[in-house]
Amino acid sequence: MKRGKYRLAVWGLLGMFPLLSGCWDRTEVNDLALIMAAGLDEGKNGGIELSVQVYTPSQASGGGGGLETGGADGNGGSQVIVQSIRGADFADAAAKLQEQLPRQVFWGHSEVYVLGEQLARKGVLDQIDFLFRHPQPRERAHVFVSKGKAKDILSMSTRIERDSSEALRELSNLSMGMGITMKDLNQMLTGRSKAAILPLIEIKREQGSDYSFPVISCVAVLKDGKLAGEFNEDVRRETQLIRGELNVLNVTFPVEGKKEQEEGLISVRIIKSRAKLVPEIRGDRWRLTVLVEGEAVVQQNESAVDVTKPEELPRLEKLLNRKLAQKVEQAFSQIQAESRADVFGAADAFWRKYPRQWAREESRWNDIFPNVDILAAAKIRILSPGFSGKSLHK
Repeated sequence: MKRGKYRLAVWGLLGMFPLLSGCWDRTEVNDLALIMAAGLDEGKNGGIELSVQVYTPSQASGGGGGLETGGADGNGGSQVIVQSIRGADFADAAAKLQEQLPRQVFWGHSEVYVLGEQLARKGVLDQIDFLFRHPQPRERAHVFVSKGKAKDILSMSTRIERDSSEALRELSNLSMGMGITMKDLNQMLTGRSKAAILPLIEIKREQGSDYSFPVISCVAVLKDGKLAGEFNEDVRRETQLIRGELNVLNVTFPVEGKKEQEEGLISVRIIKSRAKLVPEIRGDRWRLTVLVEGEAVVQQNESAVDVTKPEELPRLEKLLNRKLAQKVEQAFSQIQAESRADVFGAADAFWRKYPRQWAREESRWNDIFPNVDILAAAKIRILSPGFSGKSLHK
């Protein structure tokens, strides 16, 4: 009986050996080609050109077989190299990239995706479908549109950050930046309006130097996956304010004094803000009111107005709110007229308040939105005159 139990225990242990095979299918970090950023451009004779930043801590680089290889900053000190390859689509180019790299391509570290301007005009839905379906890309990775080729953005040099992808990520994380992630883009493109807004990256070069750096100069509006318009920085800020993505904003407005020498400019910093879209349908007229509320502090006073006097604050708030409402209305109207794309969430506002009417008119939204009447109103309170107190003009 004891011998039988002993044999059973031995066979049990032997049966466990196949389960103790360890890390037979492991992939070491030094066997991975870590993709830090990727860019998509329109290829020659159709197709696309895929450019990637590959992390190379050992400065190892190589090329051949159709790959274009170069350092991200044009010297040997960079920890990334930029490699480009052409393919029929994103998946085809990614497969060719893997065939010609000695390490396994890993997309999970990529925090930046840049869409070239020409490709964006042609349409990006078919290409970014790869990113939404592949299991490795992060849904929190940031997405940009480049002014020019995306490859040039990845190849530029940066002094402050490690490479251009790190610089773009930090720009997106700033309070006044514009951080649109893969998740945000997917929700916008599949939403009711089928429109999206992305930061547009431009290369700025230092005069008299080879040094260049990326800036978010404009905003790119996509409609049905195609670039429908590019708008300047002022429109970008107000659009973010309407969408509830911007809490901090500087506003400069003129002040009319009782005497000519009292006139001047005052700049305030909005430190808290919230926007609300109020839809209204009357007959065939669709109307949308944008209400902006928040709090501000005085940053600079170029007038002779004494902002420390309580009786002056209501007048300044009135001027501030008038200026802000005007800027918000202008930004909304400009995008509405030039791109005809609803990037503000107006479709969702009408759907929530008028679900039955929206169900009947949803198919006509692209014709309705350009004719929606827009009205903006602001209610910003000035909480503090700043540390200086009285105007230096007095």
